[in-house]
Amino acid sequence: MSPSLTTSAAGRAYDYTRVVGGRAQMNGVVGMALGQNDDVYITQKALFFFDVSKLTIGSETDDEVLVASFREIEQSHFDDAWPSCLAVSPEQEVYVTDELRNGINVFDSDGNFIRSFGEPGTAPGQFDRPSGIIFAEGGSIYVSDTMNHRIQQLSATGEVINVFGSQGGDPGQFQSPWGVNVDPTGNIWVADHKNHRVQQFDSAGNFIRAIGSYGSDPGLLDHPTDVAVDPDGDIYICDWANDRVQVFNEAGEYVLHLGGSAIELSMWQKRYVEASPDIVKARRRVQTLEPETKFALPTSVRFDVARNRLYVVDSQRWRIQIFDKIDNYAEPQFNI
Repeated sequence: MSPSLTTSAAGRAYDYTRVVGGRAQMNGVVGMALGQNDDVYITQKALFFFDVSKLTIGSETDDEVLVASFREIEQSHFDDAWPSCLAVSPEQEVYVTDELRNGINVFDSDGNFIRSFGEPGTAPGQFDRPSGIIFAEGGSIYVSDTMNHRIQQLSATGEVINVFGSQGGDPGQFQSPWGVNVDPTGNIWVADHKNHRVQQFDSAGNFIRAIGSYGSDPGLLDHPTDVAVDPDGDIYICDWANDRVQVFNEAGEYVLHLGGSAIELSMWQKRYVEASPDIVKARRRVQTLEPETKFALPTSVRFDVARNRLYVVDSQRWRIQIFDKIDNYAEPQFNI
């Protein structure tokens, strides 16, 4: 059965638009961040290969360019490093969390190294495998200090502003927090990975509510990795081990889920397949190619407000799937 290209419920719909990526260009893709105009930045963690890449993804199909590999510009900052997630400042500087060195590296938009801060430890300003990172209004950053089971708020130069959370399963506690995001009202959202939930806090770190618990039914989560909130208040959660992105409304009620709809190969994937006769033959031998349309362990989700567009990092398939959100959607009626 072919995947649905339009997933709809409760007056909103998500139209599958396109897929971008390929093994050579997005090997080990984990995190992503949106820059200005068409700029997109990704982190890559693969076997013996770690990088940050800059791409442009335009509005039209096949309008994508791999602009720069930061590793090729500053290799020393990727040897003995493990880039995890990233965020782009208002000045278009790229902040990258480093799980191995337990710090944050800052690059300009072309990949030139600017500075770093952070060190291993448990004190404020120190990290143990930092992961998610996001900028807030006013220029501060929130960082998921994953193995310290807390969130740190820092200035753009690394001064500690606030620290909240501790290890545990109670409200406001974490078990390996991963993705972190800020909604349009300034509230903080955290993918509480091993507690199988997403938690919401105010900007000072005070607990507001939690969404989700362990399971595979609609509305339940299995090791969520990221979260985003759009201007309508809809909440998008990367339900990692369930291979889907779940959508909740502003009240925290389950609306629908996206399972992936990549019915065609990306531009870069087509070139790879067409250059490999054995791969072409292998694809002809299988009964169905439907499994490759689906998400496989999605790790990151971002919402582009300017385009009303959702980006999902489909990590195990080395690509990004893109969906347009349609508001006030009504199911078409067919009279045949």
